[in-house]
Amino acid sequence: MGIGYIVGCLASIVMWKIDRQYLFYKFDNMLKKITSNKYILQIIYIFLIMLIVFLMHTIKHLELSNAITSFLVIDISNTEKKNLSQREKVKFYESISTISRAVVCGFIAPLMLIIVFGNVFGILYMLLYNISFVNEDLNLIKVTFIALTIIPSIITEIFLYIVYFCRNKKSQIDFKGDYIINTFLRPLLNVDILGAYIESVNFYFLYNFKNTDYLKSYGKYTKKIDDICVKDYLSIAYGICLIFYIIFFYLIRK
Repeated sequence: MGIGYIVGCLASIVMWKIDRQYLFYKFDNMLKKITSNKYILQIIYIFLIMLIVFLMHTIKHLELSNAITSFLVIDISNTEKKNLSQREKVKFYESISTISRAVVCGFIAPLMLIIVFGNVFGILYMLLYNISFVNEDLNLIKVTFIALTIIPSIITEIFLYIVYFCRNKKSQIDFKGDYIINTFLRPLLNVDILGAYIESVNFYFLYNFKNTDYLKSYGKYTKKIDDICVKDYLSIAYGICLIFYIIFFYLIRK
């Protein structure tokens, strides 16, 4: 048991040029041409999610199901291309978020759900993640995605904190008192902050409160994000994914 997951993972790496979020973006735009009502869009997406989950249930061959699931849910291979092709200062600041999101949402979260609940939940998470990413107005889907992302984000934070402690010989990280709030409302933000601390750069977060935009800075550094910083964080991200995949493979074979 488990060979299907390896085949699917390798297929995902080989076919790294497939930008799944772009495909979801094009599909979402197509639906918006039919209707702009967010409630109708949400109903359509929920129906499609149920249909895909049902179709996965019809696959009787276990290893084929494992291979398809692994191929669909693992989405980290094109992260390097997306980040290293960015050269503008503003884009570099987006790079940390792109890498963090890929590790949590494109790797750890779906694999964790597969371990605990089975393949269907991994597929379900992948759909929720991509749909909420391309259309933030679908509140039910977005809330469900956030709820399912909390524990995977914490797992990623543990890995990143170990790296931070080993590299900097420091234990304190200043979340500006927002750690608990972020954990339940913006779980990926805590991962971004830890990534920024590892690379000794500031991380800036734009948020809206009472119809006013605010910019919050985490960190006390003067170092700027550059391609060396991005490559280093990428290497850390791949290392975390490798370790978690070994854990995943061990657990699904028990």
